[in-house]
Amino acid sequence: MSDISIRLAAETDLDGVVACVTALFVQDSGTRDPLRDQGWPAGHAVEWCAEMMNAPTALVLAAVDGENVVGHLIGHLMPSSDMWTGARAELVSMYVDPANRGAGVGSRLVNAFVAWAKDSGAARLTVTAYAANEAALALYRKHGFAPLSITSTVDL
Repeated sequence: MSDISIRLAAETDLDGVVACVTALFVQDSGTRDPLRDQGWPAGHAVEWCAEMMNAPTALVLAAVDGENVVGHLIGHLMPSSDMWTGARAELVSMYVDPANRGAGVGSRLVNAFVAWAKDSGAARLTVTAYAANEAALALYRKHGFAPLSITSTVDL
């Protein structure tokens, strides 16, 4: 395996980031949330990823092996407001290609997100993961994330 670098996503990484977002979306919507439209990425992922890459309050990281994007992380900063007494950073989307899991790539992405959030003045970090995604939950726990609230659902 080559050395995988973590960097800010560049325009040349857009296709790779979109592929990762799509893979995550299909994985989650296919196995964890049947109400999600698996076709959403085909019509929206390119635009959404490009918007996030250009948003001043967003972070888009690419995990790159040579010229290939093998993972991504997208985060977003929300400033303090009348309702919120401190800025918050949300880890919106993260995916590492299965062939590169277990090598610390996810931890490196999360560490880079945490550093960016601190530098951006965030007082709290949040992430949402499906309860059935035990690997993701374990990774986030390893980095200090703990449940604050629980969302329960029932499908009708």
